[in-house]
Amino acid sequence: MRKINKDIFKATVSHKIQLVAAIVVTVLVFAVPVFAWLSHQREIVRLQKVTSPNSLFLSAAHREDSVHFEVTGIDAEELLVDGYNDPILDEHGDTQNITHKDYVFSITGDAVEKFTIQLAYTTNNPFVYEVYAADELTASQIVRRHGEEFEYVVYELTGDNVPGMPVITGEQHHPSAVPGTVLYYKIDEDMTDGGKATAGKYTGRYLNGTAQAADTTGPYHDVTYATYTYVQADAEPVYWQATDVSAIPDSGNPNKEAFSRHFILRVRWAENALSNATKETDIVYISVQATR
Repeated sequence: MRKINKDIFKATVSHKIQLVAAIVVTVLVFAVPVFAWLSHQREIVRLQKVTSPNSLFLSAAHREDSVHFEVTGIDAEELLVDGYNDPILDEHGDTQNITHKDYVFSITGDAVEKFTIQLAYTTNNPFVYEVYAADELTASQIVRRHGEEFEYVVYELTGDNVPGMPVITGEQHHPSAVPGTVLYYKIDEDMTDGGKATAGKYTGRYLNGTAQAADTTGPYHDVTYATYTYVQADAEPVYWQATDVSAIPDSGNPNKEAFSRHFILRVRWAENALSNATKETDIVYISVQATR
């Protein structure tokens, strides 16, 4: 655990205990979707972990409880559709399959100016994981067009908010809405966050390999598995980090006021790279840590 402290987040003893607990929960969640493989979908199992250095929360959309952050199964034969849910045809008049799925999460905090987002994931499937800044929109702000891909994540409010979150005011205030209200989330293509994002996408960096191949002999292997040597290659997690993400982009939040931001986790794959004939499960672990 001391090496985790040094190489990843420099967590306190209590946070190390939280990390161990989170890993155990991941294993338990992993067992649940095995039965869903029969539905001919590739399952992505997820876990969200809340850490609280200076009050920092990781949750579902609209600051709702993390249990509502659902990374559902990916159907390789799902059709690409437009704003009216009609299939989009290619130049030959044929339907097209999707090549990515988007999922929304939020980060809320107080007395935090910058933070780090970390992904850790296995590589059974040929997925690439990307993190984007996101905007929250109401139904009245949505424009649907025939022939254009509908690039919004749809989220229905449950009213199950995370207790203890700071009150957000100003431009980042997310007003309360009744359960059942449908909100929409899209990539904020204007977001650069001081050069850390391009067209809303956070560049980040891989800590131990590439997007789809982890280093099986480096220090992060030792952090993950210690002296255990019998590790299947796709079970070796890839670590990715976006550092110094701004609590309030453009202002930098020098006064460390309460803030709340939305992000999109995009799961992407190459065209024709997936088949429903082969069904695999991957674990995606999202964590966040204040840096200043």
